[in-house]
Amino acid sequence: MSEDKQLVELKLLSILEEAIEEEKMSAARYRHGFKLAEDPALKKMFEKLEADEIAHEKVLKERYYEIKKRLGLKIIGDFSQGSQPAEE
Repeated sequence: MSEDKQLVELKLLSILEEAIEEEKMSAARYRHGFKLAEDPALKKMFEKLEADEIAHEKVLKERYYEIKKRLGLKIIGDFSQGSQPAEE
């Protein structure tokens, strides 16, 4: 792999790390909204939004690990601890 391509891949890893953290924070925000909401329609909306963020996080992690593997880098980050859906 060329040095330029490797630098691009490293930048992509950084972007993905940031995006994964943002998805986790969004999922937590929606989980909190779910817990606070009393209206069933609002609870359902927050539950759906949280599930969407968890799905996004999963996709981002898959791409993150693909790039790390391609670069031959060790996986040290704790991205294995994903967001968990809200429970009533």
